[in-house]
Amino acid sequence: MADREHRCDVLVIGSGASGFTAALTARKHGADVLVVEKEEIFGGTSATSGGTLWIPGNPHSPEVKGEPGLEEALASARRYVLAQGGNYIDRDRLDTFLDNGHRMVSFLERETEVRFYSNDYPDYYSEQPESSTLRSIHTVNYRASALGAARKTLKNQLPQMLFLGLAIGSSVEMKEFMQAGRSIKSMGFVVKRMAQHFLDVIRYGHDEQAVRGRALIARMYRSIMDLDIPVWLGSPVEELIRDGDRVTGAIVRTADGRVRVTAAKGVISACGGYAGDPVRRAATYPPLGSGPNHAQVTPPGNTGDGVTMAEKIGAAFNGDVAETASWMPVSVRPGAARFENVWPHLVDRQKPGFIAVTRHGRRFVDESASYHHFVPPMLRACEGDDEAFAWLISDKTGISRWGMGFVRPSPVPHGRYIRSGYLKRASSLAELADQTGIDKAQLLETVRAFNENARIGVDPDFNRGGRTYDHYQGDDEVGPNNCLAPLEKGPFFAVKIVPSEIGTFAGLRTDVNASVLDQDGAPIAGLYAVGNDQANVFGGTYPGAGSTLGPGMTFAYIAGKHAAGRSDAA
Repeated sequence: MADREHRCDVLVIGSGASGFTAALTARKHGADVLVVEKEEIFGGTSATSGGTLWIPGNPHSPEVKGEPGLEEALASARRYVLAQGGNYIDRDRLDTFLDNGHRMVSFLERETEVRFYSNDYPDYYSEQPESSTLRSIHTVNYRASALGAARKTLKNQLPQMLFLGLAIGSSVEMKEFMQAGRSIKSMGFVVKRMAQHFLDVIRYGHDEQAVRGRALIARMYRSIMDLDIPVWLGSPVEELIRDGDRVTGAIVRTADGRVRVTAAKGVISACGGYAGDPVRRAATYPPLGSGPNHAQVTPPGNTGDGVTMAEKIGAAFNGDVAETASWMPVSVRPGAARFENVWPHLVDRQKPGFIAVTRHGRRFVDESASYHHFVPPMLRACEGDDEAFAWLISDKTGISRWGMGFVRPSPVPHGRYIRSGYLKRASSLAELADQTGIDKAQLLETVRAFNENARIGVDPDFNRGGRTYDHYQGDDEVGPNNCLAPLEKGPFFAVKIVPSEIGTFAGLRTDVNASVLDQDGAPIAGLYAVGNDQANVFGGTYPGAGSTLGPGMTFAYIAGKHAAGRSDAA
């Protein structure tokens, strides 16, 4: 029995970008909305993300000049996605995403505080003829003080990604920080940025600049506040309420007791997927993908609540995807179990002077590929082993220029990471093999062949540097291939890489309105799933940067309008 009741039109479960998009859309289209969040802070996975959306034909793209330009941009993107996902893709849902993504962006920029910008960022399958550099958009920075007292419950960036408490914004800014030790211009940029940061800390007690995903959430929450949409924090949903053929609400546990929330027009599930549910991971992931060394970089609260509650009232789960998760290679500090001690390898492995090998001493992938495309080859290369892992290896030049996981670039000292065992250091590659357990003879041969080819700028094994995306992530000061440099200047270093994910691709089966489907393929009236709670619209492929947030927010926009009864509105 519930202690009290609350009535609204639309109940949104989850406070990430998808949940907030659904809430803002439904409210702007006339619905009375309530948002509930199980954690004591808001922002979900989105707050720790890059704040990037993959939206073909977005209004910031220079290719969209009138209706013909938009039509061709969407048609090209459709061909590009289908070339990757093939039969895994529901084409009606894909077309719905493409038709509505740019509308969602325009709606948010017109009706809320959300703002985006574009730069030339290559798609992840950049070798494909229909790939583009114009489909990803990024969130404009925001000052956290605009939230007033609510800033205290805004989720922060991953603390391990901060530098002296500073959150680094765009990829351009990241490069300046990485080059500060060897560039007067970059050092000047960093000094100026750090001075502003410390001034904010002195003046406000915190860094004022919200960047990336945190900026996206902050901008959304400012609009949530402006529209008087209540957000209940620390309020997990215990069960959905189904009355006949329709979901009519949910039981929510709050600090003041259990509340029966009646949602007259619909419940929108945006709980973040199930990366934090080891049972469902084991049932759906590749055997080595959720093994004993799996490390979680997503919020611990992403335990699949939305999927489980929906299944209990008859919803269908769709695990028929090319990849079950959006993969991320990570490293973990020894003895540290919390996700704050897990490092996502987004930068170092892609730079010249780094290679990745299995314990057998062989490379297995183009190290400059996207994070999602790094892990599946690692899993395949480790088939027959007890666990999946690789060693990221560099020499003194590489680690000094780019750092290595938790290790910062020169001149920041890294002795504590050697003492903890996180970072392996050896005077020679043979000694490094002894420390790591890598097959010594094979490692020496792998590095010899790699160095020989790197000096002339080629990679006959994996074509590293042969793709637009590779070159975008490279070092322009290195040639003839800005992704390749020999490993030859000791000492040599290694960090252990294990599989993780930034979200799940398997999820609830939904239709073009984001309505959840039952076992017979019929919509369950009043129930919607968005973000990582719904099965991936790209069939478990990852077209480009923002391929999680883009569809998540687009289908949230669609669900918000549909629940409010305004599907025909802009």
